[in-house]
Amino acid sequence: MERIEKRKTHRQIARERIISRMIKKSEVPRIKARILVVDDEPDIVESLQDLLVFAGFHVETAENGQEAVDLLATTRPFDLVITDMKMPRMDGLELLRISHQLRRHLPVVILTGRGTVDDGIHSLEEGAYDYVLKPFNTEKLLRVVRGALKSRSLQVGTA
Repeated sequence: MERIEKRKTHRQIARERIISRMIKKSEVPRIKARILVVDDEPDIVESLQDLLVFAGFHVETAENGQEAVDLLATTRPFDLVITDMKMPRMDGLELLRISHQLRRHLPVVILTGRGTVDDGIHSLEEGAYDYVLKPFNTEKLLRVVRGALKSRSLQVGTA
């Protein structure tokens, strides 16, 4: 274990310990749901991936909407998509629409650093499960993730 930790930066080790404490504190269930994280900012992707992996989820990432669509169309089904709103080439709303065409009951959570009330309302009207502002509170985001996964299992069970 020490050998592995020596290769990691102090920042990575500190982040892992903080996330681990938060997960234990909030008693996040160890669900092996598949989550696709889509964001053009590598730091955000890394933070989300760390948080979700430590929470027990399987996480794959994409740098843009087109890469996400390719993954959605070609890999085993995902249980949730978390995407940034503002990205080059394809924004989060377009990815939301295409995601629902490919997988009808796939919940999509939209993240944004430059959100407005109108953007949030429009996202929800388009079918987003939730709309979360960056910087996000990790405990709140984990609650949103659990809620989205629970709603998906209810929708799929009734379809």
